[in-house]
Amino acid sequence: MWKELITQHAGEAEAAVEFTAPATDDALRAAVEVLGHPLPDKLVSMLRESNGIVGEYGFHLVSPLEKIVQRNVELRSSFSDLYMAFDQLLFFSDMPGNGDLFGIVLVPGQFDQVFLWDHETDSRRWAASSVEEFVERWLNGVIREQLDC
Repeated sequence: MWKELITQHAGEAEAAVEFTAPATDDALRAAVEVLGHPLPDKLVSMLRESNGIVGEYGFHLVSPLEKIVQRNVELRSSFSDLYMAFDQLLFFSDMPGNGDLFGIVLVPGQFDQVFLWDHETDSRRWAASSVEEFVERWLNGVIREQLDC
């Protein structure tokens, strides 16, 4: 499902994407153990098709599972004195070249929404209502226009 969706929108936007080998069930279980909470179902289904999706200029439209875990653990533990808590977001993608990150909301009732975290201001802005919409809007350039990226 994800490869078809991404390929379709990448083709419409004439953007190149690369898929990698799927994340293993063992790696997904280990990620849950390290993070201390379940991964969003849609992210899991995407990672089971491709453990990271490389987009234009080598940036990750979706980071590999290992990077998702490492980034979230680091932000939650090392930067808690600088920023608002990150426990309500699971970062899975980054804005190429500027340090801002996209995260899926982990708050019940708001699952699947995607927000952009600005690392300079610590603001969190809505980017998409679902991971699917994030992929579509990113590949079609809507997110960059909407968020002035």
